[in-house]
Amino acid sequence: MNTPSIFLCMILLLVSLSGSPIEDAHIVFSSDTWHDLTRSDESGLYFDLIRAVYEPHGYTVSFEIVPYARSVYLVQDTLVDGWVASFMDEKDFPQYPRWHFDRNRQIAVSHVDGGQTFTGAESLVGKDLIWLRDFNLDQYLPYDVTYEEIDYISGLFSMLKEGRADFFIGAESDIMDAVAEYDIDTSQFNFDFVMHLKLYMAFAQTERGDYLKTLWDKTMDDLHRTPEFRNIYKNYGYPIPFD
Repeated sequence: MNTPSIFLCMILLLVSLSGSPIEDAHIVFSSDTWHDLTRSDESGLYFDLIRAVYEPHGYTVSFEIVPYARSVYLVQDTLVDGWVASFMDEKDFPQYPRWHFDRNRQIAVSHVDGGQTFTGAESLVGKDLIWLRDFNLDQYLPYDVTYEEIDYISGLFSMLKEGRADFFIGAESDIMDAVAEYDIDTSQFNFDFVMHLKLYMAFAQTERGDYLKTLWDKTMDDLHRTPEFRNIYKNYGYPIPFD
């Protein structure tokens, strides 16, 4: 489909969805902060992508910036319309769309003196794993594993160094941010790729949430192919997650 045809489809979509059941045209999503993706001033790649989906339909979008676990609970209590950046079926109460907007690299961190060798997900079996609370990574691994949840990523390096855990599993971008913030000597740790996980919006289990989920998918069907939308990723220096 060429670009003019895509924009014609989007115009028709705007017309077809003009009879919105939502009286309040202001959408509120909750989100944690992640480097250039979601900043505390409500700028960032993910926020720009979300606005590009909803603002052409006449909505305004704002973000309540809170720790990740809190952002999830706000959706569970239907205090916001959804949260930003969930793995598919991470929780059983939100509504998930068909379209993701990014994917992140999950990596395993181990201490070089810990005697651990990562050769694939099977090497995590029988090991003491840690990851951030509420990320529920066990459901995406192909094997049963033993794990402990921690509240702050800052503690992972000392836990690995002191032998209180064998591996930390988490998003590479989060780990590299922690490395920079806490001036970690990376030569003391191993960093191994585990898997890619797609990231989705997670919408509240309400009529409003259902409408916003449907609008997200119908818009993304064509929007993800447009140069304007893809340039948002390029402007931030991030790969396009649909190729």
